[in-house]
Amino acid sequence: MVVSVRSAPLSVNSGAPERRRSSRHAVTLGGKLFYGLAGLSIDCVIRDLSDHGARIAVPKASWRAPKAIRLLSLREGRIYIGEVMWNRGRYLGLDFSRVVRAADATDPDLAPIRAIWLAQG
Repeated sequence: MVVSVRSAPLSVNSGAPERRRSSRHAVTLGGKLFYGLAGLSIDCVIRDLSDHGARIAVPKASWRAPKAIRLLSLREGRIYIGEVMWNRGRYLGLDFSRVVRAADATDPDLAPIRAIWLAQG
């Protein structure tokens, strides 16, 4: 099941044109970023979130994320599937191709992520 994310939009003070497909919203959510075929993961904090992307913070600025990712929002129980668009120090910009509720995930590739979400609950 695909879900949308709603919250108060961030104000944009710069005169730069907005390139996002949807407004981003300031949040502070715990997350896990999954990558690679072996289901490797790193803890992260979701800082901004929209229907199509996010800005997340990872613990180490030296960590270089691969292109393809899956992000689990621990509180929301959503799995965001997409790719890393930019990497600036501890912050990563993500673009989502789809969003799945962890409870409804039936794709075998998402089973380990679903299990982690169910175990924390």
